[in-house]
Amino acid sequence: MQLGQLRITLVTFTVILAVGIAGMMLIEHLSFIDATYMAIATVATVGYGDIVPKTIPGKIFTSLFILAGVGMSLYTFTLVVSMSIEGRLKDIFGRKEMDRRIAGLQNHIIVCGAGRVGSNVIKNLQQEGQTFVVIEKDQERFDGLCERKILAIHGDSTLDEVILRAGLMNAQGIITALSHDADNVYVTLTAKSLNPGIHIVARADRPEAEEKLRRAGADTVIFPSVMGGRQMVSAMTRPVITDFVENLFYNQDLHMDIAEIVVSMDSELVGKTFLESDIKGRYDSIVVAIKRGDQVITNPRASDIICGGDIMIVLGQREPLSRLNQLAVGHSAG
Repeated sequence: MQLGQLRITLVTFTVILAVGIAGMMLIEHLSFIDATYMAIATVATVGYGDIVPKTIPGKIFTSLFILAGVGMSLYTFTLVVSMSIEGRLKDIFGRKEMDRRIAGLQNHIIVCGAGRVGSNVIKNLQQEGQTFVVIEKDQERFDGLCERKILAIHGDSTLDEVILRAGLMNAQGIITALSHDADNVYVTLTAKSLNPGIHIVARADRPEAEEKLRRAGADTVIFPSVMGGRQMVSAMTRPVITDFVENLFYNQDLHMDIAEIVVSMDSELVGKTFLESDIKGRYDSIVVAIKRGDQVITNPRASDIICGGDIMIVLGQREPLSRLNQLAVGHSAG
């Protein structure tokens, strides 16, 4: 809106100045240089000096030109200054508001880097409805994140103070998607040293980086090129399965989902068999596997007993899965 106003104002000011120059050339018979000098002196209110209107029509025209030219020049100057101040204040208060929101985050995800891989991470987190904050060093990318109303911090994620500003101590986990393996190792090492309990998923480009990332504290190491290759082969050799899994994870219109449901110690599910809990009947969901400590039980039997601390991998519709999750964490879900 203001840019449009400024554009119209500048065009109007230029037209008035051009009319003033042309009028003085025609009425006062001045040269183009003298007429330009006189027009600029008029709108600048510095006085004429040796060039002054000599005829009555010239004086009348100059009087009108002074009113229009000086008024428009003052308006243009005021508009430019107000835009500069308002823009600066908007940046300051906008930044403070974003910092305040980031400081209040709990159980969120920190994304380091908004490049090629990081931008896809951000897109998928938005689709999942996850709360997250992005750390980005590149000014242009950071500005783009702010324009899209994405919580972001401008800085180097390898620095302690930057990653702490992102709420490291209250975060659920970190996804480090920087373009250089060394930077990802450094972020992982820094994050684990500050918050040993943080869950870290790290990107790696070279196979030899995996061991370093795991030693630094990464819980999961992802190779985008390897994952892409596997997906391409699967799409060729198992297209139906690939389409199903793709839709299951990323199609928001498909109401099916696969969820990790943690069974708390005080849940009414604890001590019951799968037959007694009737998860399939009550929640129209299928328990595909259970992670119990370091053990993974696939396709659990009806007689298997559910224990506190179990992580159930469940396939079902989103709304029943949500109710099952409430039951698992110890809240009754009728």
